[in-house]
Amino acid sequence: MTKPKHIVVVAGEESGDIHAASFISELRIKHPLLRITGIGGDHMKEAGAELISDLAKYGVTGFSEVIRHFKTIKKAFKLIKTHLINEKPDLLVLVDYPGFNIRLAQFAKKLNIKVVYYISPQVWAWKAKRLITIKKNVDHMAVILPFEKKIYEAADIPVSFVGHPLVNTVKLNENTEEIRKKLNIPKNKKIIALLPGSRTHEIERHLPIMAAGMTLLSQQFPADLHVVIPVARTIKAELVESYLRHMPLSYTLTQNAMLETVSCSDAVVVASGTASLECALLCKPMCIVYKASLLTYIAAMKLIKVKYLGLCNLLQNTMIVPELLQYDFNARELSKMVAEFLSEKAAVTRMQNKLMQLRHSLSTLAADCSISQLIEREIFLIN
Repeated sequence: MTKPKHIVVVAGEESGDIHAASFISELRIKHPLLRITGIGGDHMKEAGAELISDLAKYGVTGFSEVIRHFKTIKKAFKLIKTHLINEKPDLLVLVDYPGFNIRLAQFAKKLNIKVVYYISPQVWAWKAKRLITIKKNVDHMAVILPFEKKIYEAADIPVSFVGHPLVNTVKLNENTEEIRKKLNIPKNKKIIALLPGSRTHEIERHLPIMAAGMTLLSQQFPADLHVVIPVARTIKAELVESYLRHMPLSYTLTQNAMLETVSCSDAVVVASGTASLECALLCKPMCIVYKASLLTYIAAMKLIKVKYLGLCNLLQNTMIVPELLQYDFNARELSKMVAEFLSEKAAVTRMQNKLMQLRHSLSTLAADCSISQLIEREIFLIN
């Protein structure tokens, strides 16, 4: 009897876990005997992957956070190395998480294991020297941003543009009354969605500022506002609520309903990352915020070479959505920004029109293939 094909998938944080789960589900439907193991989180597990580590639930990013969770990361890396040695899979699929996954690609290369890298490291923003390492150790790059393909082609690295995974999952929904009723959100108030992040350290740094900003905002709109916060699976609701006790506004916490929560909102404050592009594709008035640890910030200032942090701004190469970063991200500036969203209709309309243009440009780009098709091609030689 022929031994079933085996792929190992490695996703080290929640957004990667979600994107990996999507192609794992597709592959398991088409190839039920395909064995899929790896590192990830609840999403990959629910999609049918056998996990040897649930590293994704820790959501470790940034220099200081890596130091804090170094033992956990080291243990996961040791486990996956042993797994690759023992199993000799047909393919290793690395999803984002470059600090961990580029090292793993180097290890897999020594074992002659074929490697596909899905969701490119941001070589266009910093650490361009990673292209050299990728060229030596990755068999095929699967990129999700159109300009990335040209970068890898110029470096003579095999690459396919597989489309952005959010384009097909983020749907515009105009039935806000029904959504508000479903999520138990008041229908007669202005709704402010706060998305502080999916990692504990992001909640700790962002939510106190967000709550303070909403407190200032309530002085301008004393009876008209309600705050909603979609809580990520990786975060305990108790932690979120601990930062909201002194905020005078009413609020609702939602679970597993981020897109719906944003869809029924009048303004959005979102931490930079995957969620910021999801909000942009929903075409809501929004600002992007982020505050890193001092160590991460100092290192980033020396290394980052792009003008914008938000993906929606990077893709359009212009500031279509305002960004409040590090020291500019404070309660006064935040309340001022959201107040403008609630009162200046012409400016909001201009922003939404530009976001609609972004959505249209991403949705009409022709992909070379999907990520699941690329994986099939690599392990089954299906063209």
